[in-house]
Amino acid sequence: MRLMLGSNNEPSLLVDVKSDYDPLKFNFYVINGGWDGSFSNGFISIHGCPNGDYSSLDKFEILTDNKDRLRGEYSEVFYNFNNPEYIAPQYIKPDDDFDDDFDDDFDDDFDDDIPF
Repeated sequence: MRLMLGSNNEPSLLVDVKSDYDPLKFNFYVINGGWDGSFSNGFISIHGCPNGDYSSLDKFEILTDNKDRLRGEYSEVFYNFNNPEYIAPQYIKPDDDFDDDFDDDFDDDFDDDIPF
């Protein structure tokens, strides 16, 4: 499940959490950064950030958990966050016969490749 975290109604972190999360204290994965973190009573800590671990002095809040607004590419989510009309596109599962479009001998073409 995704949440948008931010402060002063400004989005900062798009995160994944377990669906049974406690809104006062939970662990998360930062989608727009690729780091782990934790939320505790409005304060966040980020673990594994390239600039080092970090804890916020500002208080954060859950701005939304609306899956219709938070699914998809994170840059689109941020770009459209202040548009209350925005609904992210639905994921469309590929057809089961997707593999039928490929040549059956495709892998045979690479049998003579030199392994690196």
